[in-house]
Amino acid sequence: MKKRWVEPKVQVEEFMPNEYVAVCWGVKCDIDWANKHEILYGFYDNGVSHQSDHCGNSSNQVIYDYEDDGVGDAMVETGTDGLGTLGCTIYTGYNQHNGNFIGRRSVSDVRIGETIYWTTVSGDRTWHHKGTVYATAEGHPNRS
Repeated sequence: MKKRWVEPKVQVEEFMPNEYVAVCWGVKCDIDWANKHEILYGFYDNGVSHQSDHCGNSSNQVIYDYEDDGVGDAMVETGTDGLGTLGCTIYTGYNQHNGNFIGRRSVSDVRIGETIYWTTVSGDRTWHHKGTVYATAEGHPNRS
């Protein structure tokens, strides 16, 4: 085998991810408030309740920022005890006199640190939630 001199040179490979990684915000449902709401307004009788290991875990509600621009693009609930991933409808507020959630709100208007109201629906059941938006989901600091 003959050896020959090759001039040294540096080659740099650019990292190209094979999938997009989204920034996420977590939202933890205030299960005490939510269960009181469901009982007071008759939803609890239809099998609607809130648990700390489901909606009470901020890892189970996430707001995705697919554009990585600080603006939420979608909110979903996972870890739903067999119901699959549920879409979330966010509201501007809550009427404490009649228990209704007020005015639909775009997820793009939600900001970290805010308290929000939202619903999830499966079949004929609707869950009413209240919670605070966190910068990362508990136990998943790099969740995407």
